[in-house]
Amino acid sequence: MDVLIAFSPVIIAAVLGGASAGVVGVYVIGMRMPFITIASAHAALAGAVGGNLLGVNPVLTGFLGALVGAIILGIITRNHNFDPNAALGTIFSLMLGLAFLGIGLSPGPKTAALSFMWGNLLFVTADQLWLMLLVFVLLILFIIVFNKSLKLLLFSRQLAVVRIPADTLFLLLLLVEASVITINLQVVGGLLLYSLICNPAIAALKIARSYKSALVVGGIIGVISAVGGFVFSYMLNWPVGACIVLFSSVIVFGVMSVKKFQVTGRNYA
Repeated sequence: MDVLIAFSPVIIAAVLGGASAGVVGVYVIGMRMPFITIASAHAALAGAVGGNLLGVNPVLTGFLGALVGAIILGIITRNHNFDPNAALGTIFSLMLGLAFLGIGLSPGPKTAALSFMWGNLLFVTADQLWLMLLVFVLLILFIIVFNKSLKLLLFSRQLAVVRIPADTLFLLLLLVEASVITINLQVVGGLLLYSLICNPAIAALKIARSYKSALVVGGIIGVISAVGGFVFSYMLNWPVGACIVLFSSVIVFGVMSVKKFQVTGRNYA
């Protein structure tokens, strides 16, 4: 009981971070744009490292970095004849280069800067917990308010362009994703965030029979991945972020071994 009480902030952070990542991942994977997560994660990583270098709150600069990356991608995708995945590689490379440059320029020990790459759930603070809760609530409100439009966007972006302001909605979705990524830097780190967002969504889209159930299952698997990874990390004395990613990967492989994997948006619209 004492151990449970001592780790209660960590468990809360794992639940909030895993749930938000799993839900956002359903949209990322459903629209067949998983590389967005990598680019956004490294934009947030570059911002956080830059903030640490300049002595500014890294959570704020991490969000600003992810925000800039999301806006650039949103502007690029307004050209519907342009494949957004073609720009993601460049954005990813630029942000990764800036992140490593910031780490290299950081004076003294690199521990603080490197923590943004690998994450450490054990060091979560009360302020971060409140921020994670706020982002999770905003994510749920965003889904509720734009539910029908998001469903259409997930089903077919080409059709959504005709029926709704799809470009604006897509940009808003990118900004929400940027927020989720930023708060999870402390949980698993920028280099591993791709797995926490994509793995639960892949498993959810495999299991779920509807759009709503995919969101619920994605959130649940995200929570299981984060909490289960932390438990195994504690038991084996292994890095938390790596355990979370490995745990989520095992879930995906387990699910995919049972059923044939399909991930077209129209199956969940």
